[in-house]
Amino acid sequence: MTARLSGPALPVQPQPGTRQVLVLLDDAAAGERLLAMSSALAQALKRDLGLVFVENSRSLAAAALPFTQVLSQPGSGWVPLSTQDVEQGFRAHAARLRNLAQRIAPQRQVDWSLRVVRGDLDAAVASLGVESDLLLLSALQGIEAPPSPARRTTVVAVARHTDAAAQRAEAIAAVLVRALDGMLNTLQEPGLAHAFAANRLPAHTEPDILVLPRVLLSPRLLAERRCPLLLVG
Repeated sequence: MTARLSGPALPVQPQPGTRQVLVLLDDAAAGERLLAMSSALAQALKRDLGLVFVENSRSLAAAALPFTQVLSQPGSGWVPLSTQDVEQGFRAHAARLRNLAQRIAPQRQVDWSLRVVRGDLDAAVASLGVESDLLLLSALQGIEAPPSPARRTTVVAVARHTDAAAQRAEAIAAVLVRALDGMLNTLQEPGLAHAFAANRLPAHTEPDILVLPRVLLSPRLLAERRCPLLLVG
């Protein structure tokens, strides 16, 4: 991996019909961090920001099982979890995300929208990915590595070679770094993408966001990601 101060001179204008940065997440806890990055990118590229909250249908299925219980409060006993509880949680997450967007997006002067879909995040990538050439995914629910306040945002771009898709991903990563006043690193080997996404490298190399061509996305990377992914193309 090598540090780079600037990205390649490659046009980053979107194709017709893709003038938005599309953000998919299923946990509002990750919303502030994702909104900060995505709104900065949207402003830099003069795009709209499209937020999609995915209500996880697996949570509803689990709540419907007769033996599913939840610890409602610290120190209290276990109580049955109902589908109504899950539905209420969905609404609370969507409301929190909307409040975050109302606060953060205007700071970047970007137009934004929020919609709610039901399913799972991985399936949403396939069904909604055609809507934009820039798709930002949250880390797996509840396991995202916390950001370090002591260092600049680290953006890692995957695959530095002559392939046009990789060059475009690197160019988008450079735009994001400038917008966030962050630090850009470029992977020499695309095969290391999974190790970075799963944070299986020394702490000082952990990325805050991994930028890669969408063609490099794999089921394993989706299943084990511990940092947000920005898919380009």
